[in-house]
Amino acid sequence: MIKIPFTTEQKETLAANPFTLSVNDYQIRFTVEFKKYLIAEREKNGTPWKEIFRKAGYDPSILGKNRIDSIIKTIRKESVSEKGLHETAAKKSKTLEAKQTQKAIRELQEEVLHLQQQIEFLKKLQMLNVTDTDEE
Repeated sequence: MIKIPFTTEQKETLAANPFTLSVNDYQIRFTVEFKKYLIAEREKNGTPWKEIFRKAGYDPSILGKNRIDSIIKTIRKESVSEKGLHETAAKKSKTLEAKQTQKAIRELQEEVLHLQQQIEFLKKLQMLNVTDTDEE
């Protein structure tokens, strides 16, 4: 399956909906309220999925059939899970974690270098004090 990214305008439209928890180039996350609404509408009224999305303020053409099918499958699976319906936190990308780790390593290396320089300075200072004391 080919992943088609949302355009900037589509992301802005999706993000403006109060049922949207978050949206990025490829994913949209929904609030618990939307998930409950989606299931209730289908169970009570037998409303078609696309119509439920429309009623909730989403344009099904922006989401596309594959995304809608995937969203429905995920929400249904989540609703019967032990954890129940919940708001899913976005996962950190591995590249972001790697960048943060590399930055932390660089900062620690700089701190070690700075501390080594301080130690060398204190050694020299101590040597000056020792030679000053010997001359007296």
